[in-house]
Amino acid sequence: MAGQALYRKWRSQTFGELVGQEPVVQTLRNAIRSGRIGHAYLFTGPRGVGKTTMARLLAKAVNCLAPLEERPCDRCSECRAIAEGRALDVIEMDAASHTGVDDARELIEKVQFRPTSARFKVYIIDEVHMLSTAAFNALLKTLEEPPAHVLFILATTEFHKVPATITSRCQRFAFSRHSLSDITGHLNYVAHAEQIELEAGVAEQIARAATGAMRDALSILDQLMAGTDTVITLQQVQGLLGTAPVSEVSSVVGALVDGNIQAGLATIEQVAEGGADLRQFTRDLVDYLRSLMLVAATGKVDALDLPDEMLSAIQDQATRTAVGPVVQWLKLFANLDQQLKNSPYGQLPLEMAVVEALTAPAMPIAARVGLPSHNAPTRATSTTNGQPRPQDTVPPVKANMSQAASPARLVAAVSPAPHKTQDEQVEQLLPPVTSSATPVQQVGSTEETPVVVPERVIEIEDNAAFLLEEVIALWEQFLLDIQAENRFIRAALPGVKPINVDGHVLVMLAGKGVWQKKKLEEEKSRRLLERILSKLLNQRVGVRFTIDQQEEMPDARKLIQHARSDSLIRKAINIFEAEIVGIDTP
Repeated sequence: MAGQALYRKWRSQTFGELVGQEPVVQTLRNAIRSGRIGHAYLFTGPRGVGKTTMARLLAKAVNCLAPLEERPCDRCSECRAIAEGRALDVIEMDAASHTGVDDARELIEKVQFRPTSARFKVYIIDEVHMLSTAAFNALLKTLEEPPAHVLFILATTEFHKVPATITSRCQRFAFSRHSLSDITGHLNYVAHAEQIELEAGVAEQIARAATGAMRDALSILDQLMAGTDTVITLQQVQGLLGTAPVSEVSSVVGALVDGNIQAGLATIEQVAEGGADLRQFTRDLVDYLRSLMLVAATGKVDALDLPDEMLSAIQDQATRTAVGPVVQWLKLFANLDQQLKNSPYGQLPLEMAVVEALTAPAMPIAARVGLPSHNAPTRATSTTNGQPRPQDTVPPVKANMSQAASPARLVAAVSPAPHKTQDEQVEQLLPPVTSSATPVQQVGSTEETPVVVPERVIEIEDNAAFLLEEVIALWEQFLLDIQAENRFIRAALPGVKPINVDGHVLVMLAGKGVWQKKKLEEEKSRRLLERILSKLLNQRVGVRFTIDQQEEMPDARKLIQHARSDSLIRKAINIFEAEIVGIDTP
């Protein structure tokens, strides 16, 4: 005979047993005591935080035979029947398998019948967002004015998918994730009751892996209990979850703080050889860096729900670093999850992130040497005789080792011939950027070398977050993904082509005219297109449609994007954090 899962065996049976969600418990208790029970409730929140458990407790409370202050008592006949799943007047529905309008109509018909023995007939509809639009519409009137003997309790993990017409008819309660201390305390309590001993740090490790979901934590504990008799060790937890010890996470961060590349790479090699899940290790690393950032920024640890040993290490590291570098490290490691998932090279993306974190500069060169920043560029102007004015001359910059590793900025300079059209001037822009107006200063030299500014500098703004050529290369895959999700939206895409990139927004030309533009600008179509593009490009992407071919990317910007697509130039941009703003003529 199969055993009962821990999360079912230890499901809370009274309000007092429920772990966490104190605001929800207090409100519902007061409603029971005062007799102000609503006709419809909507419980929202992430998985495994107690929504269904709370729904059953409320069903027990409204039907309990004990005095008001003791409800639910879990002793009377009604409470026991509900707890054992044999109460005919408490109906649980899974909206995922009852999505149609016929299911809603059947429910509406049964609602009219009075309860057989209980005070209220309670309908618990789990994952209610899975109902179809027709089913939601059919429920509206009944949900707004149900019979006096009926109580609806809806639960969902995706509140944004529930229509506003439904939410406005319900009392909504938002369930939050459980804190680390709540999960740790409950795991220790359950383990003690099950006569299982947990080694130091086991409960905390499981709690962190559960990410706030009590059900997930109990499922992990249940799996660990199946492989042991009396004691669960930290090594068993790490082997099951593929996690590394907290000390190794702290060691990598310590190497970043101390600027020790060798120590950081050695720790990652040790983690990989130990068989740990590198994606989980990176998530733990990001969580650790977040805590370090908060401590370094505020100097306070009160808001962090972490073990004392980890807090001590974070406080020590916070005194030896600044907030800026930690933010840069967070940005690097937070983007590694997808790379590690798809990379055939093992821990290489993680090793590259460590090297980049300690070799890439943390601030723009303008901030280091006193030059104007990129956000406020200065344009050189020339007098009528072609000679630069005094203010056009950039002060000499003394080169040293630190500046040699600083990010560079490639300046666009052209000298168009007089009496030529704009198109002829654009044609003079050449992709090669090998010739430079600035003499190269040898590293270690102490001589001051002035930066030569061309007679006329034309800065071409290119704020594209991604390359138009990348979109064009992925266009066939984009159309296939749209076809798989919604063939009607795919049918509206013939004649559409990407023509420009404005920041994070892809501009597309609707070649068939206004009707096509309006169709694709509908919220449902636009959201699907943005979601597929964001997934393909691995970043946030918006879309905008036009029927004006004049919005096509200017030729000058096309040249810049073409230069950005060159592999060698891309490497230079990544190494020096450079930015192309134009193409200089030889």
